[in-house]
Amino acid sequence: MSRLALVVSYDGAGFAGSQVQPGERTVQGELEQSLRFLVPDWTGRSEFAGRTDRGVHAAAQVVSLEDFRPDLAEETIRRAINSRLAGDMSVRQVFRVEDGFSARIHARTREYRYRVWFGNDEPLARRFVWRRPGIPDLEAMADAAGRIAGTHDFAAFAGHGEGVPGSERSRRPRGTTRTMFVSDIREAVPWWTPVGGACGTLVEYRIVGDGFLPQMVRALTKALVTVGRGDRSPEWIGELLESKDRRRGGGIAPPHGLTLWQVGYQAIGESADATFGEDSLRMRLPAADPGDTTRSNGRGTADVVTEGA
Repeated sequence: MSRLALVVSYDGAGFAGSQVQPGERTVQGELEQSLRFLVPDWTGRSEFAGRTDRGVHAAAQVVSLEDFRPDLAEETIRRAINSRLAGDMSVRQVFRVEDGFSARIHARTREYRYRVWFGNDEPLARRFVWRRPGIPDLEAMADAAGRIAGTHDFAAFAGHGEGVPGSERSRRPRGTTRTMFVSDIREAVPWWTPVGGACGTLVEYRIVGDGFLPQMVRALTKALVTVGRGDRSPEWIGELLESKDRRRGGGIAPPHGLTLWQVGYQAIGESADATFGEDSLRMRLPAADPGDTTRSNGRGTADVVTEGA
């Protein structure tokens, strides 16, 4: 029996996060409400590849669930679900995948992007960028971002009390150690103004890793902006990593600049294209053990917690 994998995009401004919460409008709640309209007796539950908090966006969130209408074509299912969704959320693609597929357990990589606008207030961009004053030192920010790549203990950038020495998280087998395959800074072109009309600099931080701790990307972004404004040197990032203590960190960036960009189901180096795509999702995956509740990244490493942002 096959399962479905949905690729979902949403503007997080109108949601209290991705996961169902009583009395709150959430991405999962809206999606499952649409499914129950199409199949009134549906009693399943959708599973998301990554958890996003209030105000965080997604370009290609992946959701898995049982195939509730095997008689319908994938495109027909996509259109039917979207017909019941509001305009700030949409199912972009639907794939049939093999039995046992889990959007969360089988994910190998997740990519996030955070955009910071150094310039005047821009009404057309304010929902999707964090505005900061001044002129950024892009070279210093790039240097600092490069120090994040690799395998490190990211306790200093973990929120919700998980980055404090002696926390419950620190006692788990994997603790707060994660591997970042990509961590870079680039100047992007503002989409809200004619070419040459922008009064400022749009900076995009891109990070790809095998797992993320709560609020980790936002904490990293805040530190990079601190470096870019000249308040700290790039070496400060290494000092924070070495401290392994969230209390040494410098706060977090707001949620609205963050986007879950895509999810990968092939390991880095396993294919020329290790990002999400049809070939990635349709690859032969190990069947999930229904009795296994371990949070795995698909490479036998337990304890993956995705960005809570």
